[in-house]
Amino acid sequence: MPWLAPVALLLAFQDPTARPVMGVEVQPQTVAVGEPFTVRVRVRAAAGAVIRFPAVPDSAGSVEAVDPRAIEDRSTSTVFDQTATYRFIAWEPGRRDVPLGSVRWEHARTTDTLSLGRLRVEVTSQLPADTAEQVPRAARAPFDPLPAWWRWALGAAGLLAIALMSWRAWRKRRTGGTAPVDAFADAQAGFAAVDALQLVEAGEPGRAVLAYAEVMRAYLTRRFPMASDGLITPEYVKALADNALPILPEEVAEVLDAADAVKFAGATVDAERVTRVARAARGVVRDVQVAYEARLAAADKGKGPRGRRRKA
Repeated sequence: MPWLAPVALLLAFQDPTARPVMGVEVQPQTVAVGEPFTVRVRVRAAAGAVIRFPAVPDSAGSVEAVDPRAIEDRSTSTVFDQTATYRFIAWEPGRRDVPLGSVRWEHARTTDTLSLGRLRVEVTSQLPADTAEQVPRAARAPFDPLPAWWRWALGAAGLLAIALMSWRAWRKRRTGGTAPVDAFADAQAGFAAVDALQLVEAGEPGRAVLAYAEVMRAYLTRRFPMASDGLITPEYVKALADNALPILPEEVAEVLDAADAVKFAGATVDAERVTRVARAARGVVRDVQVAYEARLAAADKGKGPRGRRRKA
C-alpha cells in the first residue's frame, strides 16, 4: 500500500548498511555564457552514516566553480540528511559537462562511491540573434595561394605607401628638412590606405575595424603624447579626457571598444558596422584637428606676426 512506503524508507535508514538515497539537481539547466548556475546534491542515509561530498573542482575549463561548497544539514536522530550546494559559471556555448566528482560513503572500514551521473548544462551565446544563426566560413588551408584580386590589392596598397613616402621625402627636401611631419595628413593617408585594401570585400570586416581604429589612435597619440600606446582602452580614453581632449571621450571610446570586441572577443561585424566605425574614426580625427588648428590660430594671434607657429 502507498502509505507503507515512508515506513519502509525509515526502516531502511535505521539499518547502517542500507545504501544511501541520493538526488542531484542542476538549476537552471540552460544558462547564458558567464551566467552562474547551481548544482545541489542531497544524500539521505541511516543516522550516523559518514558521507563525503565531492570537493569543489579546481578547474579553469569551460565550466568553472565560483564559490566554496555549502552544506545544509537537516539530519535527525534517525536519519542522516544533508545537501551540498555548488555554484558554477560556464564560459563557452554548447552542452557542457559539469566537472563534479562522486559522493563517497564510508562504512564498515570500506568506502563505496555514489556516482552523480553525467551532469550537463546547456550554455547559450550572448551574441545578438542576427549573428548567432550565421554559419561560419570553412577554415582556410594554411598555405593556399592568394587569389588574383588580392595580389592587385596588395600591389595597390604598396604603391600607395611608396607614393606617400615619396611625397613626404619630397616635402622634406623642399623645406630644407626642417618641416615636422603633419599628423593630420598622415591620418588621412592612413584612412585612404585602409580604404584601398577593400577588406570588407575581401571577407575581412574585422580587420577593417581594427585598421580604422589604429589610424585614429595613432593620430590621437601624436596630438596627446601622454596617452601612450601601452594603455588599455579605458586608461587611454581617461588620459585623453584629463588632458583637454576637445571632443567627448565617448566618441573615442566607441571606436576603440568596437576594435576591442573584434580583437579580444572575436565579435562578428558586417559591412554596415565597418562603415559606422570608419565614419566615427574619421570624425574624431577631423574634430580634434579643427580644435587643434583653432587653438594654434588663437595662440598665433596673441603672439603677433613674429610669434607664428608652424603646424605639427
